[in-house]
Amino acid sequence: MQMYKIENIGKNKFYLKVIGSFPPSVATKFAEEFLKLIEDLDTFSIIIDLLDEILIKIDSIDIILDLLKETGKKVERSAFLISNNPPLTEEAKYVLKLAKSDKRKIVSNLDEAKEWLGISDIVIKRD
Repeated sequence: MQMYKIENIGKNKFYLKVIGSFPPSVATKFAEEFLKLIEDLDTFSIIIDLLDEILIKIDSIDIILDLLKETGKKVERSAFLISNNPPLTEEAKYVLKLAKSDKRKIVSNLDEAKEWLGISDIVIKRD
């Protein structure tokens, strides 16, 4: 089962859908794939949809933090879409606190995420 899906939704804009848990092997694969996608871009923006995420494995947090730090200079804006899931919300807040940036924001719905990225003309259909 695929635990994530990355879609290019614009010239330098991406939508990442995460499903289930995010073990270190998946986090590593995702980080490698995403770095290849953005290697030729000067900047990018991304919506990270965690509405169907259950839990981020502790070991995966370090991989995600490294990715956030590595891509921090290229990111224009990123929106972390999180449902009312207290453990996941706390994990995301912890990760974003360690990778602090005014370019990153936790949002509660797709419209808010799209507004933050400035892509209101793009329609995202959730599975």
